[in-house]
Amino acid sequence: MKRVSLAYLVAFLIVNAAADEWNYPTPNSNGVMSEPESWGGQCDNGRRQSPIDLAQAAAVRGEFAPFFFSNYKLPIKQAQLTNTGHSVQISNRDPAVTIQGGGLGGRFVLDQMHFHWGSEHTINSARYGLELHLVHHDIRYASLEEAAATRNGVAVLGVLFHVSAQPNMHIDVILDTAADIRNEPGKEASLKGKLSPHYLMPANRSTYFRYEGSLTTPACAESVIWTVFTDSVGVSLEQIEQFKAIHDQNGKELLNNFRSVQPLNARALVYATEWDQQDNNFAEVPRLHAMLIGLVGLLVATSKCLY
Repeated sequence: MKRVSLAYLVAFLIVNAAADEWNYPTPNSNGVMSEPESWGGQCDNGRRQSPIDLAQAAAVRGEFAPFFFSNYKLPIKQAQLTNTGHSVQISNRDPAVTIQGGGLGGRFVLDQMHFHWGSEHTINSARYGLELHLVHHDIRYASLEEAAATRNGVAVLGVLFHVSAQPNMHIDVILDTAADIRNEPGKEASLKGKLSPHYLMPANRSTYFRYEGSLTTPACAESVIWTVFTDSVGVSLEQIEQFKAIHDQNGKELLNNFRSVQPLNARALVYATEWDQQDNNFAEVPRLHAMLIGLVGLLVATSKCLY
């Protein structure tokens, strides 16, 4: 019989908190929660909770190596969409779909993707229509459950979606499938088309916010390295409304599934960008060096001709 460590058991309970014991508060007419969530435990008492407001005024400037996405352009193998009662989720079973770089300090494998409507993170207090979370665990751990018991064992990419006049064809693949399972929490169905994580992310993935936080659902484990891209992706208002037709575990329409923003407390919030995109001259330095070297070479050649 295989022995299960205490840490693994705790982590399993953290990630798989009973789905029927918590829910999202109802927002008022302004989209603000009528009352804050009261989920107990670390969700209420933690000091590194997510989501947060990503305010540039509170951030420090950062620069990391580029992200390297492995097999992100390939369609997810045998992709299944699940109505979890709190969202719709696409699971990934291919361990070759990984990310590294971007200051993560290791390689992380993609476990699943799920959506929140409206966005959980806000940028300078502005909320977006939709947010995608791509949830990964450090390959040093056997599973997401085990990684969630360790600080920075989980890496989540957050993608924000703005309202656009044109529908998003990749989101349509998800919504077409969701129509068959939206009334039955716990039910899953095969995706009615091919879906690649790459095409759900913004073209610019070099500008983002980075901070240490938590899972945004109970038990809110504080084990997550968050990366939220500043460039957003388009989605139509009609598509956002279709997400709201998904039913929760109580048989009611899930009109919203975003957690209230949490205090930053003493954490560092990093705003990462590339130097050559910030109207500074750092990118020009190598070119200036090359020009100077060329001039020196020309002068040397000329002096030899004179003598």
